[in-house]
Amino acid sequence: MKRTLRFWPLLATIYFCVSGGAFGLEPMVQAGAGLAVLLLIVTPIIWSAPVALLTAELGSAMPDEGGYYVWVKRALGQPCAFLCGWWTWIYSWVDTAIYPTLFAAYVARFLELVGYSTAIDSNPWTKWLVGLAIIVPLTWLNMRGTKIVGVGSVSFFVLLLVPFAVLLAFGMSKVVTDLSATVHPFVWQSQGATGAVGVGLFSVMWNYLGWDSISTVSGEIVEPQRNLPRALGVGVLIVTASYLFPVLVGLTVLRGTDAWKDGAWVQVASLVGGRWLGIAVAAAGIVSSAGLFSATLLSSSRIPFVLARDRWLPARLTKLHPKWGTPTVAILVSAVFYTALSYERFNDLTVVDVVLYSSALVFEFIALAVLRFKEPDLMRPFRIPGGWPALVLVLTAPAALVVFACISRFQDKGQVAIWLSAVALASGPVVWWIGRQTTKRSL
Repeated sequence: MKRTLRFWPLLATIYFCVSGGAFGLEPMVQAGAGLAVLLLIVTPIIWSAPVALLTAELGSAMPDEGGYYVWVKRALGQPCAFLCGWWTWIYSWVDTAIYPTLFAAYVARFLELVGYSTAIDSNPWTKWLVGLAIIVPLTWLNMRGTKIVGVGSVSFFVLLLVPFAVLLAFGMSKVVTDLSATVHPFVWQSQGATGAVGVGLFSVMWNYLGWDSISTVSGEIVEPQRNLPRALGVGVLIVTASYLFPVLVGLTVLRGTDAWKDGAWVQVASLVGGRWLGIAVAAAGIVSSAGLFSATLLSSSRIPFVLARDRWLPARLTKLHPKWGTPTVAILVSAVFYTALSYERFNDLTVVDVVLYSSALVFEFIALAVLRFKEPDLMRPFRIPGGWPALVLVLTAPAALVVFACISRFQDKGQVAIWLSAVALASGPVVWWIGRQTTKRSL
């Protein structure tokens, strides 16, 4: 595949692999004002930064198509690599399927604000058909290659951030004059402490995950040894700022658990800047969903491609377009899964997403440590500074956070989501065994 993804398109694509702006933070804010601000500040340090550092080191050392799948395979062998790839592909089914539903919801909000009533929210089939309005064209753009996806991501990035920049310009004065409103109360009265932490933590972790996703297209990045670490570092700062500052503004004008539901950002914008800003933020919600879907489809579709290349999935998935050089079959198959699952938005998906993603991430962090030990002379254009003490901290901080989040969620009657996550994890060994038997018969 050709290396066509340059720095700015790479940065924008990373942004949408992780974030779509402040949209999606509403469940976290429902936990409590002070808790939400605390989580937005602390989580990037112990969750985002370690994964970004991991990706910068191994992605620049081994800039190959498949990214983390290739790292784990080299360090730990094929079985671990398969599980890592399979779990991340499964979590992408659920994760990416949410975005067409969000797209339809913000289309409905936008039309209502400009004076048109719709049946989008009341009719699931209408909502599903509206969601196809981004699935079809963005799947086609993905088939055209990473360059055009990157250019599209830059456009989405600008269109998304401009309304929020205006929101901050109007609203930060409210934060300065009423700073206590952004951290009080720490937890809303309707939330227990355990419940607030469980819901809020999984929500913020979900909004901050995905830094390693861009590694799957490392073989298509221009000068990955230089551009990938730089883009990841800048990306962590931009994502954190694009979450924290809008939430600070929002908490000064929108109070209480009940106010922070889907569509809350449109209400925040209307209160801060008037109806016209509410319309602009609703339009930004449409753009956000499109950018998230496009970037996630780009990164996730490379996983079935490399799994098929290693003969664990049908060989048809390795087919490249003769002109564009993209894995068109893998892209189309992924898009079909997302289309089928986008009929409804499921509850507690953030828990399943975070657990599956974190389980795969364990293999990536172990691969980082193993390769440091087994291949100390491997050329590493970027190396996590601080030696082994820093590496141990990078390895343990995200794991500790996941364990704490699972315990909090389980104690808060989140057992169904945890058990559902366990079933999804168990599918990995099952599919591995089936694939191994099939491979044996073909030899």
